[in-house]
Amino acid sequence: MSTLSASAKLQIVAGFLKDSPPGEINDVFNDVRVLMEDEAVLQDGVTGCFEEYNVEQFTTVVPPGKDYAVILSNNNRLGADRFVDSRGGISFAVDHIRQTTSDPQPVDANPHIEPFLHALDAAASKYISDHYPDGTVTVSPNLAIAIVGSKYNPNSFWNGRWRSQWSAPGASGGGSGGGGGGGGGEMTGRLSVNVHYYEDGNVQLAAAKDVTVVVPEASGDPAAWAHTVVRLITKAEGEFQAALSEKLADLADTIFRTLRRALPITRNKINWDSIAAYKIGSELTAK
Repeated sequence: MSTLSASAKLQIVAGFLKDSPPGEINDVFNDVRVLMEDEAVLQDGVTGCFEEYNVEQFTTVVPPGKDYAVILSNNNRLGADRFVDSRGGISFAVDHIRQTTSDPQPVDANPHIEPFLHALDAAASKYISDHYPDGTVTVSPNLAIAIVGSKYNPNSFWNGRWRSQWSAPGASGGGSGGGGGGGGGEMTGRLSVNVHYYEDGNVQLAAAKDVTVVVPEASGDPAAWAHTVVRLITKAEGEFQAALSEKLADLADTIFRTLRRALPITRNKINWDSIAAYKIGSELTAK
């Protein structure tokens, strides 16, 4: 590695960071920082990696002065390090490496969208509290919805994350959404699951699915419209989870089973510490 330039080393470090499993980017960073002799160059060079990772992985932060978390995504992003909290009506700056927030500033609200935004936020928040043990939802100013649920269990050597990104209802085409609240039409979603298990090995699961649902236009009732949107999301995500569980059960019963070593004819595992007590053991020792 000593023959590589600083930029080449940064490229290698960036690759490791961007591929970090859920909840492990700081561990990966501490492991790969030994590749760089200059800490200042490293800190400057990896800021963009952390920024990209945080946005792609739906990292959550707590806005200044708030008691709830906001997801960092492209839909509520104002710049490289500035994001919008639609619920609180502010924008804020983010330190992507430390995952801290600062500099809250008020944002202008769209009076046509606000009733639908808050109704959608309330309905989606209830869905999260009912279905996610530790989940977060953020409704962006354009009514796009981001959902993330993470579970970190390093003591048992596994971490996992669920992410789902839903476009603004009607914004994907064929409807009146995207320019105002309560629009109807197609709403597209991207559902993804990542799990890392690393006890005595290194196994990762990555599953994703793109879905499309059709949202009817609002009839003047933001709460009813938001309920319909969330009901469609609930159904789509439930079907994805059920299909994933079925596939994993099938893998355990078929493909993984063929990889296991078969038991001996006695159907019991051999106690290698007591091998001499077995007949085969006495035969081996006699020879």
